[in-house]
Amino acid sequence: MPKSSDPDVPEIARRNLAVARTQINHIVGYSGILGEDALDADRGDMAKLYAAIADSAVELREPLLARLRGAEAEAGREAEALDREIYGILYDLIARVQSAKGEASAGGLKGLAAETERLLDQANAVLELMAALSDSAKGAAEEEAVPLAQRKDVEDEGLEPASRPGRILVVDDNVFNREILSRHLERQGHAVRVASDGVTALEALRAESFDVAIIDVMMPGMNGYQLLERIKADASLRGVRPIVISSLEDTQTIARCIRLGAEDYLPREFEPVILKARIESCLEKKRMKEEQELYVAALLSAREKLEQELHGGADYVRSLLPNRVSSPALEIDWEFIPSASLGGDVFGYHFLDGGEGVAGTGRLALYLIDVSGHGIEAALFSVTLMNMLKTQVLPGADFADPGSVLGALNASFRMEEQNYLFFTAWYGVWEPASRELRYSSAGSPPAILVRPDGSASSLMGSGTIVGVDPEAGYESRRADVPEGSKLYVFSDGIYEFRANDGTIFGIDRFQRLLAGAAGGRRSGPALRRILDYARAECSTESFPDDISLLEFRLG
Repeated sequence: MPKSSDPDVPEIARRNLAVARTQINHIVGYSGILGEDALDADRGDMAKLYAAIADSAVELREPLLARLRGAEAEAGREAEALDREIYGILYDLIARVQSAKGEASAGGLKGLAAETERLLDQANAVLELMAALSDSAKGAAEEEAVPLAQRKDVEDEGLEPASRPGRILVVDDNVFNREILSRHLERQGHAVRVASDGVTALEALRAESFDVAIIDVMMPGMNGYQLLERIKADASLRGVRPIVISSLEDTQTIARCIRLGAEDYLPREFEPVILKARIESCLEKKRMKEEQELYVAALLSAREKLEQELHGGADYVRSLLPNRVSSPALEIDWEFIPSASLGGDVFGYHFLDGGEGVAGTGRLALYLIDVSGHGIEAALFSVTLMNMLKTQVLPGADFADPGSVLGALNASFRMEEQNYLFFTAWYGVWEPASRELRYSSAGSPPAILVRPDGSASSLMGSGTIVGVDPEAGYESRRADVPEGSKLYVFSDGIYEFRANDGTIFGIDRFQRLLAGAAGGRRSGPALRRILDYARAECSTESFPDDISLLEFRLG
């Protein structure tokens, strides 16, 4: 493959240059690996010998490439003088390789001796190339190899092990490239597999799990571009992060690889520390993505669990609500529709002084409380308030006097002492003997009294929200209730929603709705008509807030 620095070199010379670079780079890279093997075998003397072999190969590079380019004149040397220099270095290199092989064999290191033989093959190939050049013969072309480093000490010495080992697939059709690269990666602690072409690599990627794929561009059959395309198109391989290593250094090639999904692009000649950093960056990105996916999954699980708890909380609140009442003297019906988030609506009613309200002789206390906010905290607070009113355990309260009850609540529950929760409340006492309804409110919606003739009154108190102002006062008011009237008590969620016309539905429209729907003989259908109409008017699929709606038919 021609280099960008050799634009005017003839084709045959370019091929010879590629061959020479391949052989020298293999000697440099492989001698570094064998030096590490020697150190592992506690043979520091042999490690120095392999380092000297690498030095000789580096020293050989400049004059050999100059000779192959025909650049003797530029170097200020005659061809014969340059040949003598090359042969001198080359014979010295071969002698060192043979010495290393002999030392390995004598020391019983048969594997190291066999692998040193491969260095000798590469050195002899350079010798044959020089002989062919001297005879004016054509040099045999090979693909350019991967020089992992061009150092004068034992290669990779001083590199720390990978901080996060990964599974790496090395894809290259050149056996030396694959072996050198895989050996370096294994020494850093990575688990490495190799593939000689794109098809084999794709099969391996689909069969096993890999973190990184190091890919050569120029391969027979499926080349590196096609492999990148397949990886990018396969959803099951989205976790693989490709790094391209190639002798093609033009910007168009680099840009094309990046567009096809390559995480990085490295030239053939690079330092091992650069590749190590690139791989660790890929592994860190993958770790962060995996952690993000786990975090999202945990959030979804927590959300699902919270929704289940909220539904359970709504069921619990519903179980505490009072039974409906049906008698000639008194009918009570209600609807409770919690929103998606558990809120603070709660209501109740009970007879005071042991009176028999069903028979129409006992006083009836009735109330609705709406705690600020949503969630379990608001719901628990509302249940606490309901239990205090139901059991009539509230210091300083006269439960037959609505103003006294709200005043006692305001004195007992300061907002700053309740995690800044406050609440609105409507409290009334119905006395059937006098047909008088006494009531008081604390920032709540008014109750609506609908008389038999269809006229409606708003029963609004003047008190402020409970828990905000410790000096607030709450007065009790009274209303006469004609026979056959209906009283509606509700939370603001039933009218504070955006209607289909874009406006807020509002209390005035809701009051007219109550007056129109209350004319039926039975209470049940009236509540259903009211809710059906409100749902039809609401611009969203569900009400944004809790809905509490009570109907009292005061016979």
